[in-house]
Amino acid sequence: MLEELLLQWQIVIYLMLIGVFMFIAKILKTKAPFLNKVVIPTSLLGGFLGLLTSLIFSPILFGTETFFDGQIMDTIVYHALAIGFIALALKREPAKLNKKIWSTGMLITSTYALQAVIGIVLVFTLFSDKFIGSGMLVALGFGQGPGLALSIGNTWNEQLQGFGGTLGVSYAFLGFVFGGTVGVTLINIISRKNGMLKPRQYDEVSVAKQNIEIDTIREISILDGLTTQLVIISIIYGAVAATLFGSYYLLGLLPGEVGNQIFGLLKGFNFIIGIMYALVYKKIITRIERKGKSLRFMTNNYMLSNIASLSFNIMIAGSVMMITLTFLSEYGLQLIITSILAGVLTLLYLRYMTKIIYTHYKDEYFVGLFGMLTGVASTGIALLKGIDPNLESPVAEEMVLGSGTAISVALPLFVILFLPSFGYGTSNAGLLNWISLFGCILYIVVFSTILIIRGKRGVNV
Repeated sequence: MLEELLLQWQIVIYLMLIGVFMFIAKILKTKAPFLNKVVIPTSLLGGFLGLLTSLIFSPILFGTETFFDGQIMDTIVYHALAIGFIALALKREPAKLNKKIWSTGMLITSTYALQAVIGIVLVFTLFSDKFIGSGMLVALGFGQGPGLALSIGNTWNEQLQGFGGTLGVSYAFLGFVFGGTVGVTLINIISRKNGMLKPRQYDEVSVAKQNIEIDTIREISILDGLTTQLVIISIIYGAVAATLFGSYYLLGLLPGEVGNQIFGLLKGFNFIIGIMYALVYKKIITRIERKGKSLRFMTNNYMLSNIASLSFNIMIAGSVMMITLTFLSEYGLQLIITSILAGVLTLLYLRYMTKIIYTHYKDEYFVGLFGMLTGVASTGIALLKGIDPNLESPVAEEMVLGSGTAISVALPLFVILFLPSFGYGTSNAGLLNWISLFGCILYIVVFSTILIIRGKRGVNV
């Protein structure tokens, strides 16, 4: 009876534990002086507290290495990622100029490629017994954050002894730590050099103002708005599930393992499928509104922002709790060496390139992009506020817009990163590994050359 009860409550218990550890982390971030002096997200700190608690007390109390069932935690993180991205995709954005920041996008993409090259070279030289993807994941963990690193890592679980997702989020975790600590040191150095007052602490405060939209005149009901958004997200995610189940049966008709490999990719990119359906939904809503129908209540930006924030916080905290001692014994040394080298070379590369590319706000671009390319966009903006407290420079906006262009120019790079997994266990494995390495190097050479030439001509952002 007890086992049945635990089984029924397992996911709820995990979500409650994630919430408890994030609550403790928020108190520590607020009250502990040494913690509010670095840029570390509360969700990341909460996940680390959960991990530490598990590693210390689980062997004593239960004789196991962790409290958490990796499969259940992986399921929570997997769905939280997709829900968060669907919520973001549903938000209505004000009409803006079609402004594409290609220089920043190319710099971001070439940094992804640099991080991938570092991971690949280390596998070739120091960790030749490992699948090459174990090195390439550093580019996804540092450059894209835990969500994409987890999804892609999970598609490589077979090649990485079942630790693909954990390795991806571990790179992201160390990227957050590296960016948050080294980034603050950079801010102190730059502030001293420019005669500025350095920030005393780093608070997690929203950058933009948000207007709350009231759905009805007679009754101000926030819950009605929340319910509507959750229903819409549920319908869209149901369409994602239907797509995956349908694809599973259709791809099963293909010969050999081709169908399984393609389905593995689709399963890992469930959030991209969700984004596509969300954009289609917004397009339909827009067309209906053009005909005179008012459907503003169908998308509430305030609610969607909070749903996305909650989902991503659960994803980050839960992903860190997936780390185990068994995983660390298998990949710990490679993880640490690769992360340190990737962090240092990312710092040096961005410092050199931002001096050449940008004519103004060189320090702001350097600090902001360093934070974003070791953590996520919010890490970069938090560091940027250390030397640009009111975000008066255009750097924050151009970082976000540059990320959009980076996605488009990085698509061939993602194809290159997937080549080794298609050749794994075949006679073409070595060739595809080398193609991936030289493809990433080509990205760096071509984009950095273009940026340097444009910089000398003064035609960059």
